[in-house]
Amino acid sequence: MTKLITIHLMFFFISSFLYSQDLQLVDGNFVKMDKCGFPPESESQVNSIDNWGYSYDSLLTDLEIWRQSPYVKIDSIGLSVQGRPLWQLTITSDPNNIAGKRTVYIHARTHPQETEGFWVTKEIIKILLTENSFAQTVRENCVFYIVPMYNPDGVELGYPRRNANNVDLESNWFTFPNEPEVAALKARFTELMASPNPIEVELNMHSSSLCKRYFVYHDSTGTSPQFAVMQQQFIEGVRSYYPTGIEPWNYYVSWTGGNPMKYPESWFWYYHGESVMALTYEDMYQCSGTGNFNVTAKAILRGVMDYMNIPTEVELSDNSIPSEFTLEQNYPNPFNPTTKISWQSPVSSWQTIKLYDLMGREIETIINGYFEAGYHSTLLTVNSSLSSGVYFYRLQAGNFTQTKKMILMR
Repeated sequence: MTKLITIHLMFFFISSFLYSQDLQLVDGNFVKMDKCGFPPESESQVNSIDNWGYSYDSLLTDLEIWRQSPYVKIDSIGLSVQGRPLWQLTITSDPNNIAGKRTVYIHARTHPQETEGFWVTKEIIKILLTENSFAQTVRENCVFYIVPMYNPDGVELGYPRRNANNVDLESNWFTFPNEPEVAALKARFTELMASPNPIEVELNMHSSSLCKRYFVYHDSTGTSPQFAVMQQQFIEGVRSYYPTGIEPWNYYVSWTGGNPMKYPESWFWYYHGESVMALTYEDMYQCSGTGNFNVTAKAILRGVMDYMNIPTEVELSDNSIPSEFTLEQNYPNPFNPTTKISWQSPVSSWQTIKLYDLMGREIETIINGYFEAGYHSTLLTVNSSLSSGVYFYRLQAGNFTQTKKMILMR
């Protein structure tokens, strides 16, 4: 027995050393980076001064809205280093009766700066709470557990990729003792995996500097030939609903030398093998093509249902014509000197978007013209004479106006 334990520990430390190098196969080439497309141990250039557009208070506000739904129960799975609750949504037809339901788990905002993965998660929540036939079928068959902000301290402190203890939670799963956030989520996973409704799909929502939407595929060397095929089928199943937006399964290949023994997916594979489809999803981090979060969310949900062999037999509405005017947050934000502004219009009309400074003085007209009902976007490149600071942009269409804040950082 002692010899077996020694061998196991040797494998653990050797594997951990090898994978500290973070070599990944990206689009056919080996590169040294983490799965979010950043160099190892990298941080953003600067800490956030506005929580990357979505703070812990923003989450608390949304929680109160989501709590009004009869399909939602909200509770905490634990506390962060600084004592902030790690909120979990339970979404199903009756949150107080989950007997016989299939289980999907989603967690987001491990790296605070990677808000795009969170926006996709928020769209998933929005879809799950609607009254259309697709959402009803999903709720009747499944229970979704969603942790929308896994690292609230990092969000509030403005730390791009770490928690209050300056630790990257993503790679803390086989480090002892675990950080409080990791310990809480691991305990929740352990509890569910021992329940009559074990997790079947677990999605770890991130955003990548590679400016692509992709799933992190785990090579058969680090998993098994059977699981490799299962991953390919899952990823291509999701991609079939958004083929122009999500990369093929082999775009980003990891674990080509074995299991790195540090990620949440590593934990699932080590303890539960092929029984859990545990994958990281990477959205586009502050890129010119960032957006379409609702399209991505729909593709993921449809792909998950197909993977679990749950027939929906209904089309999830494309919502090609939005139901209301909405001005979206610009991406990237902060920016220099170009950012993308998106908005949606339920009717065809004359629409303008103007840029203002803090004093309310108009700087320039960004768009001014007649637009059909639908989804629109434009790129804003600010003049070199503008200094760093906070600016505002305002959409006006008839009697409708909406204003958003943007930050220029030279």
